[in-house]
Amino acid sequence: MRITFIRHAESVNNYLWFKNASYEGGSSDAPISDFGKQQAQALGDHLAAHRDTFAFNRIYISPFMRTLQTAAVFSHLYEGIPQLVWPWIYEGGGVHSTNFETGEHIISGGLRRSEMQAQFPRFSLDDSINEEGWYHLGMLEPVYHRSYRANYVLHTLLEQFGESEEHIALVSHGGFHNHLINAILGDTRQEKVWIDLENTAMSSFYYGRDLGESAEEGWWRIEYINRCEWLGSDLRRDWSQRF
Repeated sequence: MRITFIRHAESVNNYLWFKNASYEGGSSDAPISDFGKQQAQALGDHLAAHRDTFAFNRIYISPFMRTLQTAAVFSHLYEGIPQLVWPWIYEGGGVHSTNFETGEHIISGGLRRSEMQAQFPRFSLDDSINEEGWYHLGMLEPVYHRSYRANYVLHTLLEQFGESEEHIALVSHGGFHNHLINAILGDTRQEKVWIDLENTAMSSFYYGRDLGESAEEGWWRIEYINRCEWLGSDLRRDWSQRF
């Protein structure tokens, strides 16, 4: 089994953080920015030009607007395979915004099932997505729950596809990427190191027995992290400008 992890394109909230080091003025479910639309198209063009390398058998998509919009750019390349909106791979914290005057977290349920179906008809939806949305915790997601989700996702994929040749794409988020790597490494704690992942960047993880004569069941190979050659200098934010 191979997992290709794809981070969403730049969101409006990402841009606010880049510009102001604050999410003030953002939303609980921000769409991708105009810059992000260009990034997503560059990613889609790269996937189209390298179909043999990125011959996904199934795609799982986080239910946030930014991941849905990113996946929608290249979804037509994968007609006929499962493309499932899977709430388990959402970004840590859940659907929330902040009242910057009071510090209060404002929680919502996210896109409703009918809204998602209307805007993204190519995708199938997990049964847990209903007319109240998809985020059902009703509070800011605790840190320990984020590690739990990553381990659940990893174990679910291993149980279903671990001994297969499935190539699975996860369209998700930078924070969840960190938790997934920790799960692969067998660490269930909150991560202590942040692993940079550019918007639309990919990381690849392979699980199987063909890693050499000494390989045993349960071995992983981290093939690459933060691959993003489709983003030229004009499609990357220069974070040095902020300092």
